[in-house]
Amino acid sequence: MKTLISSILVIILLGSTSFAQEKNYNKMNLLSSRWLVSVEGGATYTRSDFVNSRFNYYTRLMGEYFIPTTNFGILGLRAFTGGGFLKGDNKPQTGSFKTDIVLLGGGLIYALQASDIVFPYGYVGASYFYFDPKDNSGNRLPHNKAKQYSRNEYLLQGELGVRFLLAQNFSLNLNGAVNYVRNDNLDDKNAGTDNDIFFTFLGGFSFYFGGVRDSDSDGITDDEDVCPDTPHGVQVDEYGCPLDTDKDGVPDYLDRCPNTQANIVVDESGCPIDTDEDGVPDYLDQCPNTPLNVPVNMRGCPLDEDGDGVPDYTDNCPGTPPGTEVDKFGCPLKSQQKGLPDITKFVLSGEINFQIGKSELLPGARTALNKLLVILQEYPDTKWRIEGHTDNTGSYKINKKISKERAWAVANYLIKHGADLSRLEVVGLGPDYPIGDNSTETGRALNRRVTIELITGKKVVNETVPKRLKGDEYNAAVERNVGNMIFTDGRLFCFQVSSWRKYEKALSEVERLQADGENAFVVEAKNLPQLHGTWYRVRIGYFNSLEEARRHRAKVMGE
Repeated sequence: MKTLISSILVIILLGSTSFAQEKNYNKMNLLSSRWLVSVEGGATYTRSDFVNSRFNYYTRLMGEYFIPTTNFGILGLRAFTGGGFLKGDNKPQTGSFKTDIVLLGGGLIYALQASDIVFPYGYVGASYFYFDPKDNSGNRLPHNKAKQYSRNEYLLQGELGVRFLLAQNFSLNLNGAVNYVRNDNLDDKNAGTDNDIFFTFLGGFSFYFGGVRDSDSDGITDDEDVCPDTPHGVQVDEYGCPLDTDKDGVPDYLDRCPNTQANIVVDESGCPIDTDEDGVPDYLDQCPNTPLNVPVNMRGCPLDEDGDGVPDYTDNCPGTPPGTEVDKFGCPLKSQQKGLPDITKFVLSGEINFQIGKSELLPGARTALNKLLVILQEYPDTKWRIEGHTDNTGSYKINKKISKERAWAVANYLIKHGADLSRLEVVGLGPDYPIGDNSTETGRALNRRVTIELITGKKVVNETVPKRLKGDEYNAAVERNVGNMIFTDGRLFCFQVSSWRKYEKALSEVERLQADGENAFVVEAKNLPQLHGTWYRVRIGYFNSLEEARRHRAKVMGE
């Protein structure tokens, strides 16, 4: 019988360890931190030296406490007291006994939350045990009367049972227990080789107090739950709020676009906003105001199959040969001015024709400039004014400088391809001549431009050609990181301040740094699979040595 009780104890210990390690299901066990008061009663059944074992009755009062956990299995402590009778006889021979018993003890209980209602459990413990063997008339049996043994003993208990949680604070209990006494005197006879044992089979009720509450059953207790009304079954984070893997503000269980890139504005379903509904989200849309139902390319701009600059949906002459100058309706121009070109003005947007924050031309600028080169050849007597413009953000001095450098970048391209400097007037006007509202991003984008306009009949007067920046000589294609986000192409050095998904944010950072007198600029890192797309990196440079770059970085970064 000791083996049976030991087995129950081993099962409890192994079950506790196993569930603690493997069965954590991020939900508070319903018994966590709860106090129980139980009243139970039922039958006793004795195995003794008497031939016939008889049923009698037993009642007990218990108190229990369960340790808080998020496991299926939960460990608790029990204290109890109880009393009743044990009975047996030797019929048809003579002799019988009826023993009064009183128990006071405690032990460990381990329960499993099989469901929100059913809780099977195992219990092992020890108890003080008082017993008083008598006959059916209530007289003490001979050996008891002669005080040949002590009526005070202790016993070991093993119990298996189940609780049915019928309400939040009430359960029905059923259990069976074995009680091992370390003597053979329960029946007043010490005639066998085995000690006496008795069994109890009880039913009763438990009343529950205290405990932790988790109203939405998400595994986070109400006192720590920032989102206490999470729908049932939704996965939550450590604060009890629904998971939002892509951190777009829409929880995963509602997110129709669960892998949205960081810092992208999304709609209520978690998908990137597409204001003009052309199928290209705003953060990729280079033409964000396309009319409804107009076919667009992958950049969100209306299709222009003949490449004449007039989108197909407004092109009245859709098959124009390549290189043909057209009017606003997409049809070939018929010049009304003898000796003058049909096109007298070009506008290069600073957004798509120059490197961000710098004066280097991007490949897209060549299309317009190559058209101008043709006109310069066809109309050798014409003269042109090249004006660089900026918006009003940042330092006025820096804006003037960058506008001049961009104007000269255009002039140098034309000169490199055969144009005569004497036919070009180059000026940098900074923010002084806006064409858009500088209080809006759209207006500022319009103001960042270079214009090339026919000035035939006017004298060409040029500003001083700006000194070439060291950065023009930096070869980013072969750069490497030499540590602490300092980069070098083998000759010059620069360091990275920050990295952004949105160009506007990167440019704002550049302008802030430039206002502080730093030579800041943006480097665009395109199509990086490991970084999921394009990033805009804010850098400061250039430096002639690694030590110089380190010192300046420490100053800027406040290290």
